[in-house]
Parts: sequence; C-alpha cells; structure tokens
Amino acid sequence: MAGVSMKVLVQGQDFNWVKRLKEICREKNIDIAEGESSDQQADLLVSDSALNRGKGILREIPFLIVSEKEEEKTILQAFKQGAEDYLISPVSPSIAAARIEGILKRYGWEQSGISYTPNEYRLISFMMRHPYHVLSREQILEGAFPGDYEGIDRNVDNYIKDIRKKVKAAGEPERIFTVYGAGYRYVPEGKK
Repeated sequence: MAGVSMKVLVQGQDFNWVKRLKEICREKNIDIAEGESSDQQADLLVSDSALNRGKGILREIPFLIVSEKEEEKTILQAFKQGAEDYLISPVSPSIAAARIEGILKRYGWEQSGISYTPNEYRLISFMMRHPYHVLSREQILEGAFPGDYEGIDRNVDNYIKDIRKKVKAAGEPERIFTVYGAGYRYVPEGKK
C-alpha cells in the first residue's frame, strides 16, 4: 500500500524512544502517533499494558505490549488478553519496529504500488484487522467509519469493486471475497 501508511498508536512509552521509533518507521511507511483517545483510527496499538487498551476501536485492533514488567504471570496474562507480542523494556526501537512490521504483515499489510482513496483505505484496513471473518455491509461501515459515515450500506459494494480493480491492475492476488447473502471476507493469503 505504498502512498498510504499504516497508523500505529503508541501509549505509555518514553518520549525519546517514541521519537526514534517514528524515525525508523517513517522509512517503512508506518505512521506512529501518540495518544490516549479510544476513538482514534489505528491499525495497531503499542501499549505498556493490556489493561490500557481502553474502549471502542482500541479494543478491536491488534496490540503489542512494550513494558518493564517481566514477570511470567504478567506476560502470560497479556497473551491471554490477546496481545500479538510482548517486549520487555528497555528494548531497541529498531527491534520494536521490526515486530510492528511483522504484526502488520500477519494482518495482511504489504507495501505495494496500490494507492487507495482515504475511504477505500479505511475500509480495507478494517477488514485486514478481521481476517477470515465474514463481515456484513453494516459491520464494515460501523468498523471502518465509526460514527461519521453518511452514505448507504451499498456503497461498500462500490468501494470493494474499486479496490478489486486496483488490486487486479497491480497484479496482486484477490484478498476480498464475497460471501453471498452474508457480506465479505478478507483473506491475507488471497485464497478462499
């Protein structure tokens, strides 16, 4: 998705560490933002605790823990709560960036020559966070455009049609599949 960066929200980390992480990730087309708001759009959350994920959209996205807590019980609890990975501080921003990139790739993000409109990007990003799940048009609209979308649910069909055209033109495998009567499914490997 060249030209479109993935957004990673970082919470509870040292200012200089985040500054260096931003520098490293900028080269990989990964946008690092800091904040506590649960209504921010993000593709991945980096937090110091699984309990700090908040409500709303932050509960729906994959997360990575970077924490000084190294007790086995704490680490196992983070994985039980759904953490994708756990890094014990101090950890190099370069290592954290590599782990972030790895998680994003597991969720289907790859840098390619495709340039999406903002709404197409929001839609595909949401679907990437829910691989293999059959999502109805309503679920896609609510997840990709929480609270700020004025269109009708059939617009999802148009966005997906346009995304498919761009993917095909770029010579990449199809990743969004129609599940007739139910909605759409995103498959990272491009296989039904």
